[in-house]
Amino acid sequence: MPIVETSSSIAKNLEGLHLYHSDRSNCSARVRLLLEEKQLPWTSHHINLKKKENVTEEYFAINPKGLVPALVHDGVVITESNDILAHLEEKFPEPGFRDVPDDEQAEIDWWLKTSGDIHLPGIKTLQYYHRVAKILKKDPDEYARYQSLQKDPELKAFHAKHGAPGSSLTEEDAAAAKELMDGVFAKMEKNLETSDWIVGNTYSLADISWGPTYTTLTIGGFDFSVYPNITAWYERISSRPQFDTAFLKWIRESEWGHDKAS
Repeated sequence: MPIVETSSSIAKNLEGLHLYHSDRSNCSARVRLLLEEKQLPWTSHHINLKKKENVTEEYFAINPKGLVPALVHDGVVITESNDILAHLEEKFPEPGFRDVPDDEQAEIDWWLKTSGDIHLPGIKTLQYYHRVAKILKKDPDEYARYQSLQKDPELKAFHAKHGAPGSSLTEEDAAAAKELMDGVFAKMEKNLETSDWIVGNTYSLADISWGPTYTTLTIGGFDFSVYPNITAWYERISSRPQFDTAFLKWIRESEWGHDKAS
């Protein structure tokens, strides 16, 4: 679990649960969703990505990758959204969201790991290619500041594709990303043939992790019509009041425009 040895004196002195997050970030939304499902009190620190509030020395001191979300729990910083889910499930086990037989626990872990592994090459690439790159344009000074703060080579390379002057993600990048996503969604579609939920016919961390991804990809134009079981699953998860509070409400009230949220 990526617990960050933070250099932020602000983070070190925080008590309770504090979430640094952004309205439309699906990674932020899955953490907000679990917080809502567990009815945990938490303090919101909203990061406006459109205003590039994450590209500061202060925020990079909290999350060295400059990404959202970051959870601070009694002065301890945890990054990577699916690791935050695991942390919250361990520290606050009731109500629990791993209520499946022992031989299916690894399946939940697979879905959590996969949603993290596929985020940059799949989800984020599609979103930036179709929509986000046009909204989050960087001028030369902003691009230089990001590159000076960012130390992660994969993120530096990704943002060089659309942030450097004259650069852009390509149609080939988007096609490769869609192929990755289709491979995962084919497995999910198969699982949902005989179950209402992704693992073990139980609403679990797997569903909490992947539900916001459907919303995000749909806003970016991803076609889920070829996945009727996934579409029906999303109707179930998005009809939960916690999902509306954790994600759809944030989309409706964001500064990014008036995309259809549900």
